Amino acid sequence: MSPFREKSVDCLESSETIKVGAVFSAKGDQIVPKWFVWEGRKYAVKEVNYIWHDRQGAEDLYCFSVTDGTNNYEISFNTKRMVWKLNKISE
Repeated sequence: MSPFREKSVDCLESSETIKVGAVFSAKGDQIVPKWFVWEGRKYAVKEVNYIWHDRQGAEDLYCFSVTDGTNNYEISFNTKRMVWKLNKISE
């Protein structure tokens, strides 16, 4: 059974844990994802479309809308748990 649930014909939602290569600024106030691994495949982040901050209870999330040049992805970094999640894929 897929961890994704279909939201529409071309959009899937998830909360699957992923591996991410990211650059953190020297001051620690900025995170830029460069690539992520999902289901054994590495995706290069060609562009970060949007960055926003969110909360889940007491946990801070840094959220990113990124593209690999083909699809758009929403990924998030939980600062308390130090975990990256793939939240959404849009074709």
